Amino acid sequence: MANGTTSYKLYGIPYLGSMAIELLMEEAGIEYDITFPTPEERSSVEFKMISPRGLVPVLITPSGQSIFEGPAIINFLLETHHTNLIAPIGNPDRATCFQWLSFLSTALGNANNRFFFPDRYGSSEIDIKEKAELDRKACYDILEKHVDSFLSGKTCGIADFYFYVLMNWDDNKTDELDKRPNLKKIFNQVNKTPSVQKVLKNQTS
Repeated sequence: MANGTTSYKLYGIPYLGSMAIELLMEEAGIEYDITFPTPEERSSVEFKMISPRGLVPVLITPSGQSIFEGPAIINFLLETHHTNLIAPIGNPDRATCFQWLSFLSTALGNANNRFFFPDRYGSSEIDIKEKAELDRKACYDILEKHVDSFLSGKTCGIADFYFYVLMNWDDNKTDELDKRPNLKKIFNQVNKTPSVQKVLKNQTS
């Protein structure tokens, strides 16, 4: 599964964290193939050789190296490919971008996981989902209050694309964004990007 190839191979699940990596690669012009393994395939011994917990996303590089965990994959691609999705080293906006990427993957990502998979966290599903919903809204409020132009800094970048993916998990996103004009502006800006429409089609193909 980790043989050398001429392009990257990404394993993911439609609309989940792998979608942010797809968007990054589309924006950066990186050649890749996307595969959505079944739960049975992800549980196989072979798959766990590239992802010990059987989770996605997993990226296979052209040299055959496997990288798991979304933030690690994003950081690797930003370091190894020229892209305007993050400010150059030394620019304060680069730290801003990494700051919000970390916040999105931990605080908001954690709230989303508890909302959609409450059985993983305890016996009272209703209580867990209600707390997760409150935490999710608190994350939105923090982002709305502190964002300056974009989550990636002065220009739209990878943190904004990551936010877009996570925001789409919320069935009430229209109402939540209407309450937060700064986040609504970011969401709409990303939504207009041609690569977004291409990647969205990938999720259902």
